[in-house]
Amino acid sequence: MSGSNVVLQSGVYGTRGTASSSNVPGSRYSAVSWTDNGGNLWLFGGFGNDSAGTLSLLNDLWKFDGANWTWMGGSQIGNGIGTYGTLGTASASNLSSSRGGAVSWTDASGNLWFFGGLGKAPSDANTSGNLNDLWRFTP
Repeated sequence: MSGSNVVLQSGVYGTRGTASSSNVPGSRYSAVSWTDNGGNLWLFGGFGNDSAGTLSLLNDLWKFDGANWTWMGGSQIGNGIGTYGTLGTASASNLSSSRGGAVSWTDASGNLWFFGGLGKAPSDANTSGNLNDLWRFTP
């Protein structure tokens, strides 16, 4: 359907929010994924290749509509720290730390949720560990 037959493929991000046949997430494992009410696949984080080809923990968010990938948010460069904002208050500036292996689900309203995983400390890109934070994204 999409992607490369090359191992350790770097991400090709394009313009945030714009679908393109040339966009593609980098290779990765331990990402979290969901399908929304419209049948789109959503992909977040994991351990893999960022836009520079560096193996790292990722915090990029992607949407696949069945034909094209769209980079929806997060960083193109790995090992990003989060911007947590105010607990319980949605904000476009909130950003999860890079992570892999989180638990994910979709609720009846179509919100995308994830909890924990192995990731970067919210304030220190040099520290990794098990996280216990809960995030909600409304597509």
